[in-house]
This record gives sequence, C-alpha cells and structure tokens, in this order.
Amino acid sequence: MWDTPSIRVSWRSADGAPREAVVREGVPVLGAQADDLGVAVALDGDVCRVSVEPSVGLELTCVEATLEPDLARADALFLNGYNSWTDSWERPVDARMRGLHGTPRAVIDRWVLDTSGDYRFARQDPRPGRQHGIGYGYLRFGERVRLFGELDPDSGVTAIYEDLPKGTIALSKEVPQRTIEAGERVEVLSLALLEGTLDEAVSRYLSLMGVAARPARSVAGYSSWYRHYGDITEEKLLGDLAGVRDSFASLELGGVDLVFQVDDGYATVGDWTAPDAGDFPHGMAHLAGAIRETGMVPGLWIAPFVCERDSALFSEHPDWLLRDKDGVPVMSGSHWSGGYALDTLNPEVRDYVRRVLSMATREWGFELLKLDFLYAAALVVRGGMNRGELMADALDLLRESVPEGTRFDLCGVPLMSALGRCEYCRIGCDVGLDWDDKLYMHIINRERVSTKNSLHNTCGRAHLDGRAFRNDPDVFFLRDDVRLTDEQRSRLLEADATLGGVFFTSDDMGLWSDDQRAAFEAALAKFVARADKE
Repeated sequence: MWDTPSIRVSWRSADGAPREAVVREGVPVLGAQADDLGVAVALDGDVCRVSVEPSVGLELTCVEATLEPDLARADALFLNGYNSWTDSWERPVDARMRGLHGTPRAVIDRWVLDTSGDYRFARQDPRPGRQHGIGYGYLRFGERVRLFGELDPDSGVTAIYEDLPKGTIALSKEVPQRTIEAGERVEVLSLALLEGTLDEAVSRYLSLMGVAARPARSVAGYSSWYRHYGDITEEKLLGDLAGVRDSFASLELGGVDLVFQVDDGYATVGDWTAPDAGDFPHGMAHLAGAIRETGMVPGLWIAPFVCERDSALFSEHPDWLLRDKDGVPVMSGSHWSGGYALDTLNPEVRDYVRRVLSMATREWGFELLKLDFLYAAALVVRGGMNRGELMADALDLLRESVPEGTRFDLCGVPLMSALGRCEYCRIGCDVGLDWDDKLYMHIINRERVSTKNSLHNTCGRAHLDGRAFRNDPDVFFLRDDVRLTDEQRSRLLEADATLGGVFFTSDDMGLWSDDQRAAFEAALAKFVARADKE
C-alpha cells in the first residue's frame, strides 16, 4: 500500500507575505501562520485528497505532494508527457530527460521550439534520475506497477518530478488563478495511488477520474498528408480517392469504418471558411460528397485555435490574437508562414470557432475532424483560469460546435485534457520519411518529428487504447521512396495494426508491390480481428 504523501502548500495572504506549510494525514501542520490555511489531507483507499478552508482570503502559489516509492528498486519509470506528441514510454529510473537542454536560446526563439511542450511552465532538469512528466505515471516492479496520477486535470495541470537521489516523486498541481475567500472550502489536489498489473491500474485510474472512452468504431484508411503534405488539389485528392476505393474494394473490413482524410493544404491556416477556389473549384462539400459516395467516411484536418501570418484572419482581426503580458501576439510555432494562437476566451473567437466547425460538418458534410495544434489555447494563463481550465474549456467549445455523431481525432493536444473527450487521439509525434530525422534535429524539443519516437509512443501509451479513446499512432509506410528499412517498416505496420484504433497510410496503394500488398492485407486482417472482438 502507498503511504500518505507529504503535502507542501504555499500561499500569499492579504499582506502579500509568502507563507508555507507541510502536512501529512494525522500529523500537525508545520509552517508559519498555518492556521490561516485550514489544510486537510485525507487518504481513503486509493485516493488522496487535499483541501483548504482558509480563515482569511489568500492566493495559493504551490500545492505539491511528495511520495517515497522505493525508486531505486523499480525496473522502469513511465511518466506521461504533456502533449500528445511528447515522448512517453518506460525508461530506466536513472535515465536523462531529453529536451531543449543545450539548445541555444536564439535557436529556440527563432523556431519557436518551446510552445508545444511543457518548457515554459515545468522544471527541466537534464541530470540522470530527474525525469518529469504531466498528469500520471507509474513505476514497474516486474509484472506489477505502482501508479500515481492526478484525478482532476480540468482544474489544473499537474507536473510530476522524479528525484532519484532522494528517492521521491513529487506531484505539483497548478493552483487556482484567483483568491480563495475566507471560509471557502476548495479541493486543491486529488491523487490516485494504485497498485496492480498495468491494465488493472490504468482501468482503475480512469474509472476514478470518471473517464470512459466515447463510443467509436475502429477506422482504417488514408490521409493525404505524407503523400502530398500541403500541396493538395481537388484533382489530386479525387485521384487518390479512386485508388483507395479500389485497393479496399475486395477486403473484409468487419466492424472497421473506412476513412478518407483530407489534411492540411486546402486553405490558408485560419481562413478555413475560404478554401482555395483555384485548387478546389467545386468546393469542399463536393469533395466530401465524393468521398461519401465511395462508402468512406469523409475526414478533414483543421487547426481551429491558430492562424498563420499570411492569413486574412491575422491581418483583419488582430484583436483575436492571443497576447502575452506585454501585449505581444503569442506564436504557436514556426509552422507555415508563422503560427499564431487565438484567444479562445474572446467571444468573437468563440463564435468564429463555432462557425468554422459548423460549416465543416453541417454544410460541407465532413463526419470526422482531425483537430490539430490544440495546445495553443493554453499558452498563456489568463481570465482567472489556469492551463488545465483553459484547455478543458477550449475542448468543450469544439464539441458544442458540431452535430451529434461527429467524430474527433485530437492532435497536438495536452493529453490529460483529451481523456474521454474524443473518439480518437494521436498518442505520439509525427512519423517522418526516415527513421529518426537528421542528427542536428535531436537537440530540439521532445515533440519533434521522428518515426522512431512515434513507434515508441505507440507502445508506451498503448494502455490508453479503448479506455480513454482509440489510439491514433499516425500512419504506416510501405512505399519504396521512404528511407526506412524493411524491418522498420514491418515494426511500424505491426504496431499500428495491433496497438491502436486507427490504421492509416499515406501511400499510393496502387504502386505497392505484391509483397507490400500481402504485408498490408495480413496486418489489416489483424486490425479487423481486434476490432471485431471489441
């Protein structure tokens, strides 16, 4: 059984002076003027809850629980990463956490490398045995694990810090961005502390959170991204559509739905309601209708919380841009002509998001939306809301904007916020057209493009599939112009077929050799068999 963690709480009273207290269940509070805080710690079975009921109005500055779980004896440590792209798999307890350590600040700023991960708010420590994660993690001891995790991510992000020399795991909760009034009782931290097999612990953890996967059939099919990237046209996609239709025509799909997904490139990012008329002369509704006529589900990529510098939105609505404390527009990354975050608390932005998603679904007829770069909604704490609250609010805005039955595949999203909110979710970074990208790219963020890292995440987060959502491992490649060995192609194909609920390629399937097609059909049969058992 887990011991009761020690709880450290810091706050500022009305006079602005900092205060701090440390408490365990049944042990008196230690710290200056701790009676002001009214902190209570209760361990009830699998759950530890921390609440405060101050005697005077105060602002919390830190809530942190520290565990002492015999780190040195563990076989491996898993710490969930912040973003759906962040590397997340079991590592030795004495491993180093790769990140932006050593990357020149000028390079970070030039390419905006620190927005998609937790670099701006979580402590980054490159020393061995000082790994960190977000939301939940576990220690493996043979076939059993000891899992620790935040139970209410919508109330704030919880960063987790390993300290192997001290033998501790600390969980630091994002605090409310408001004054807690005298006599007001607020639960400021709730943790699950579990033991069992990984399947048992994860199932119990999500149950305690009240998270259940939304009903969703497994999907197989095609994404345009890695075949054309942003260079798509109606003509190209209709040609791809015919090839995908013919390639799947004679195959048994059982309980699997077939999807044709239109990815980035049909509109300037941010100008979603004005697709390129030259490249799509008949409009997006025509394309969605053509997809549906083949019996496939029409899918569409949208990044609803960002725009690019070259968009009409950027120039016409500067008041819609998210701004930092100095009033400077906040970049979401260096993608396109420069990505910029929108302020999701702005009523006009919220109306715009509703209008975009309603048009894509109700007017154009797309039934599955791949929604990307969603972390942009929580780049700046504002409006009396912390990051967890901002992200939950933004994702709920997406769901209320579409008709019942619309399927979401969330991407570039803080993973804890996505649990139970989508049908499908990316659980790793983008694959690349080679195994692990160029050597100099290894010094950039943990969310970088890497087929190797994507495959590791497919395995590392496999325990979420079917419990929190259906896992989307990104695409597999069989075509010859991708710089992967036969063994690497086989590993990627096998993992996608057996560990997730989305089985997509971006290949021209008509160009596959007989051996490549045979490998695909064998993998698809495994994927269909898994779906039919669920």
